[in-house]
Amino acid sequence: MPDDRPTTTTGDAVLPDTAAFDVLHVLALKGMAATDPLVTGSRYAREDVLAELEKLRAHGLASHLERRGLWRVTPEGRERHAALLDEDLTGEDVTGDARDRLRPGYELFLPLNDRFKELCTRWQLRDGVTNDHTDTAYDRARFGELGALHEETVPVVDLLTAVRPRFGRYRLGLTRALTRLRTGEQQAFTGVRCDSYHDVWMELHRDLLVSLRIERETEERTRTSP
Repeated sequence: MPDDRPTTTTGDAVLPDTAAFDVLHVLALKGMAATDPLVTGSRYAREDVLAELEKLRAHGLASHLERRGLWRVTPEGRERHAALLDEDLTGEDVTGDARDRLRPGYELFLPLNDRFKELCTRWQLRDGVTNDHTDTAYDRARFGELGALHEETVPVVDLLTAVRPRFGRYRLGLTRALTRLRTGEQQAFTGVRCDSYHDVWMELHRDLLVSLRIERETEERTRTSP
């Protein structure tokens, strides 16, 4: 996947907005993850992701928990990621500052996020008690709502992807999760750490907050203030 942007080096490690940066970016968003989710998130072949992870580990930007098979971003890795992300998004080109161009998509995402959170609550609870998913008609109605929300979300993700192609993975992830849900995999709605719709959605939200340098608490205060 060619990239004509300049690279940034740390010692012998090259960290451009290509394979190494993409892997570091996904790892920083997740905090800790097994190899497979990092492969899915970074859009590269497994062997390439493993090679980049080993480079990150060699330079102290990532660590590997051997017994659990998990990779974890280090404090140094978070600092490096923040610096590279800032460099990537603040440098102006003929299209202008990337953060300014991401913000309209973020503003469109916020009301969709409110609706998604409310829908997740109604998927998990009915009349204040846990939804046991025995009412097929009720669950199918929630599928329909999610499908409609998905149709509204895709153009927003496409706007973000036009600014930085790495956002394109969220469209793929959300679509895959919706397909799994429609074929009977209930966990694909709000399951945890299984690439559920909720998993992918929340990572998209984190990506926007990190990219725009917005604290979640600040976002919540801004959204709830009169």
